[in-house]
Amino acid sequence: AAYAVFDDAAAAKAYVKQQGAPIVVKADGLAAGKGVVVAMTEKDALDAIDSMLVGNAFGAAGSRVVIEEFMDGEEASFFAITDGVRVFPLAGAQDHKAVGEGDVGPMTGGMGAYSPAP
Repeated sequence: AAYAVFDDAAAAKAYVKQQGAPIVVKADGLAAGKGVVVAMTEKDALDAIDSMLVGNAFGAAGSRVVIEEFMDGEEASFFAITDGVRVFPLAGAQDHKAVGEGDVGPMTGGMGAYSPAP
């Protein structure tokens, strides 16, 4: 996915206006799984930037934001263990990203994960 990283709200907002919505705004640091906004409108994206960069919603974790292209579809994680030579694949997993039925609402931070993924 195309992306850009910003620590300046004005530059981040200009990028969103150039790219349009839907678009994804992420706190660049650890935000307890809550630092992602899937903005379906430009206004939602601009509000997320203000919340993170201006309002300090996530403290140091939100002092930089990553703005990514929105990609529609399912997401899955695939895990493996390695000793540096061999790779042992583990099961894949999925989680419910948004809190509401039909993938609406704020991000859950991975609550409701299930494995194996269909």
